[in-house]
Amino acid sequence: MNIVIVDDETSVLKGLRHIFTKHCPEHEIVGTAQSAKEALDLFHDTAVDVVITDIMMPDMNGIELSREIRRLYPHIYIVILSGHAEFEFVREAMRCGAFDYLLKPCRYQTVIEVFLKIQAKAAEKEKEQYLLSHKRLLENLIQRNAECPVAWAVDSDFHVAVFSGEEPIDPKMEELLVHQLQQGELERMALETVVFEGRFIVLFREAIEYTLLKERLNECRLRMRKQNRILYASVHRFRLNSQSVAQAFEACRSIIEYIEFNEYGTVMDNEAYTEHLKLQESFAIKSYFCGNKFGTYYIGADAKRLRHYIETSLQQLHRLQLKPSPAQLKRDMLSELIYLEHMLKEQGAPSFIGRHIDYVQELNRLRTFKEVLGWLKHYVMSAVMCMNDENQNPHYIQAAVRYMERNYMKDLTLKEVANAVYLNAWYFSSQFKKYTNYSFSEFLNQIRIRIAKEFLRQKDLKVYQVAEMAGFQDASYFSTVFKHLEGITPKEYQQAFQATSQFQ
Repeated sequence: MNIVIVDDETSVLKGLRHIFTKHCPEHEIVGTAQSAKEALDLFHDTAVDVVITDIMMPDMNGIELSREIRRLYPHIYIVILSGHAEFEFVREAMRCGAFDYLLKPCRYQTVIEVFLKIQAKAAEKEKEQYLLSHKRLLENLIQRNAECPVAWAVDSDFHVAVFSGEEPIDPKMEELLVHQLQQGELERMALETVVFEGRFIVLFREAIEYTLLKERLNECRLRMRKQNRILYASVHRFRLNSQSVAQAFEACRSIIEYIEFNEYGTVMDNEAYTEHLKLQESFAIKSYFCGNKFGTYYIGADAKRLRHYIETSLQQLHRLQLKPSPAQLKRDMLSELIYLEHMLKEQGAPSFIGRHIDYVQELNRLRTFKEVLGWLKHYVMSAVMCMNDENQNPHYIQAAVRYMERNYMKDLTLKEVANAVYLNAWYFSSQFKKYTNYSFSEFLNQIRIRIAKEFLRQKDLKVYQVAEMAGFQDASYFSTVFKHLEGITPKEYQQAFQATSQFQ
């Protein structure tokens, strides 16, 4: 390492030069200075790795010099020279970017220890820079912004593997995965890794038996599962050319999307992926959800046949043995949904959703087949709930009232009840008011007060107990609501009922 020593005492400069010459010959003193200004001038023309500077100097002290070095030459390591009485200054210098300190008079053993720590830190930084440069290279190759290095041009198979999780993979998880991969036969493999688009990508640059590689990738996935991290993995084998890394990543990304969508618990390669796609070529969502058939039942107000059609279709989809392609499934669903919308519009039938839906956005946010089925169930059941019964009351209003009557004791919210009847909260609120002439909270309070009156007829129950049993969180609020609806307080109601009972 190239060293500059800064101290206004000639004896200190000579002493340190002697230590380095005798005990640290691998390091070279490339300059000395007796002031901070002289040192800064020296840096202009000299390559410097380490500066050893006194803390107390005229004009600019060691703390101020440390700040300037950190600002102008952030790569330089700073070591502070000080006496025992100047330790507070040392602490300030450390806060300003100094790496370590030496107490005067310096012992050669201490100097050696400090420089061993500097060498270790420099090696760590060099490794980090090496890894960072390789990560940037791999990311650029993935994005087709770089050419493969000439050193990689070997006549053998390369492999790209991609790991994806329920949550985006972060650098800490990347480090853990690298450690897991570098076990057993893969320990000495040339691995290039990067986290890109929330996924962990690894490029294997050495020949390895393909079956063994897949086994090791799956073992890694299973070990992570034991740590409660659900990961999906894909792998692709290829021969190197200028675009092959990008093409391999795109192939792996398609596979990952497929196995994530179907929650497929294995490592899948391109060959297996192709076979799966062939198996589901005959699958068509129209066989289960047909916009034309659905719309015909809805427009015809045939609630019975619509309900049977929906229940049968959903059961068949839940029992589906095939693993559908997410892109094809969503594309076909979008086609049926748009057809249904046009059909309803042409026939002048009211929409059963109550709001405009961006179907592309809705479908894109669904990550798994289970989520698609859940969304479809929510969507189609909205139609059933909106179809009026013989009393001209929509099914969803009746279902909402039944849900409230079953769950009045809970801390019910409008959103919870709206979700229970497959409607968005805003639309449900307006429709509930329309058909009941009460707001959601007013109607819920009526249910609770009706139940509370039954409880108050029990002479052993206190008012605060009845309030809690009827679903009110606050006894005072319960009394206020009760008096507003009944004209008397809960206590007065209880006393009046007991007095009446005595004469019966």
